[in-house]
Amino acid sequence: MEACGHIPVWSGQRVERTNNRGRHTYCAPFKAWIVEKAMQPGMSVAGLAMSNQVNANQLRRWVKLHGDGMGGMTASKLLPVTIAEHSVVPPTTTCSAGAPVEIEVAGAIVRVRDGVTPETLRVVLETLRRVTP
Repeated sequence: MEACGHIPVWSGQRVERTNNRGRHTYCAPFKAWIVEKAMQPGMSVAGLAMSNQVNANQLRRWVKLHGDGMGGMTASKLLPVTIAEHSVVPPTTTCSAGAPVEIEVAGAIVRVRDGVTPETLRVVLETLRRVTP
């Protein structure tokens, strides 16, 4: 397969063995490398899988297993979240700079105060999305 330049391609051994049905057992270093690359922001998982001769669904499964094994993310990226009792916040028509934003997700209210980075907010919301049914 021809390399396209922006999708990394593994140069070492990929497959440990192939069974009689043609299914591969991949080498651990290759799996660790490809999962790390797949988790980089902006990486095309399908493109990475195709470039490295792996089924895209298989790579997505490895990424998911890797994420579940780590608890989804490291604790250093999480912020403390307080879950308040269900309350109705009256809508406001004006918004001042520095005013907190409240987002209700599955009955929980997430209060976002001034100074929170978009990356941190994304991590919190993705975590809540994974936890809620």
